[in-house]
Amino acid sequence: MDVAGRVALVTGGGTGLGRATALELAGAGVSVAVSYLRSQGSAEAVVQQVAKSGGRALAVQADISEPSSVGAMINQVESGLGPIDILVNNAGTTHYLPAADLAGVTAEHWDNIFGVNVFGAFLCTQAVVEGMRARGVGRILNVASNSVYTAAGSSIPYVVSKAAVVSLTQTLARALAPEVNVNALAPGWMLTEWVDRHLPPDLAESLRSGDVTVVPVEDVARSALELITNDSITGQVVVIDRGEMWE
Repeated sequence: MDVAGRVALVTGGGTGLGRATALELAGAGVSVAVSYLRSQGSAEAVVQQVAKSGGRALAVQADISEPSSVGAMINQVESGLGPIDILVNNAGTTHYLPAADLAGVTAEHWDNIFGVNVFGAFLCTQAVVEGMRARGVGRILNVASNSVYTAAGSSIPYVVSKAAVVSLTQTLARALAPEVNVNALAPGWMLTEWVDRHLPPDLAESLRSGDVTVVPVEDVARSALELITNDSITGQVVVIDRGEMWE
């Protein structure tokens, strides 16, 4: 698909991988909507950066785990930029919970993590897919994690939620073919704002010091663009972790 002139929605697009992906898409001529829940300043900074480069962008606040909020977001994006042909389900959340501490995992943890990481991705897809089908073209890219394959991550609910994202990707790819391609990225550790927000200081320092394998966020964003532009790939999960899953 030639993405120039298309409209993309990147959830959680103000920071980290979302920001890098939004800028990568904008560099390819895509008009980009950047959704955020709390990071308004960061989302608006991305919009300003895109505008300085001559592109079109829009920041919009939404709680993607709430159907009414998702519907309002889609209406705002399509009113401001046009029909959405590309959806990047990047927004995610976690709680750092040691894997061995099963007693410390609560129903609230499960509800919050699955509400954003899985249900949120489904809601956003549900909101844009009929328009994509009607136009005969669409791209949906979900952000999973290599923790699906290593069974090690910030918490058991997080790892399981990302496994659900992989399953969601595959079932959506079958359901929406041939008009809409659905794929996923499964990156390893990245040095983003997420590290200090969700990880304990000792683990965050291990990432910064190089004791733990880290993937440049720009590499993952480039892979996102490659999957979105490819007409023949659907239902696939691309692991980007410099071989961490084999260690």
